[in-house]
Amino acid sequence: MKFPLNSIYSLSNIYHFSNIILIEQIKSQLAQSIDLQSKKGVFFSAFDAQGQLLASNWVIKTDRTLENILQSFYNGILKKIEQQTKSIIFDIVEEIRQQNDPNTLKTIPLDQYWLFVVEWNGQNSWVLLPNTQWATRIQDAVKAIKQKYNLNGQVSFWVFKTKKILIQL
Repeated sequence: MKFPLNSIYSLSNIYHFSNIILIEQIKSQLAQSIDLQSKKGVFFSAFDAQGQLLASNWVIKTDRTLENILQSFYNGILKKIEQQTKSIIFDIVEEIRQQNDPNTLKTIPLDQYWLFVVEWNGQNSWVLLPNTQWATRIQDAVKAIKQKYNLNGQVSFWVFKTKKILIQL
């Protein structure tokens, strides 16, 4: 980045300018694939140069726009790890439905759908990603989740599909 000699920029101004550039770069790239004014759930995962996960966060359903959620992710998470972040994956929720019928759940292809599990008391929730190696059948996934998190109560299930968007920085 070159600045005219007669301009005076402090390091904080340059850093602020680079932050604006990053968030605008992300918005621009996302806007090529999805309407930023849509109100869809999104999963956000940031990775370093070695592909190690630096941070992730998500919202499944929302009344906020993707642009607004992106700004919140940026201000709350990404801004702190911006220098190490080399790629971001956004999984935009395209289709979601509650599905508590056990017979229907058994037919859900776990290689194509995400599974969102919520305790009825609303205190705990978990997400199972598609193609999770140890979960080839819904029964195995539910059993493993209940055992791992010591659940004794009832749970509700949502199944959903996402559109994956990779942004290289």
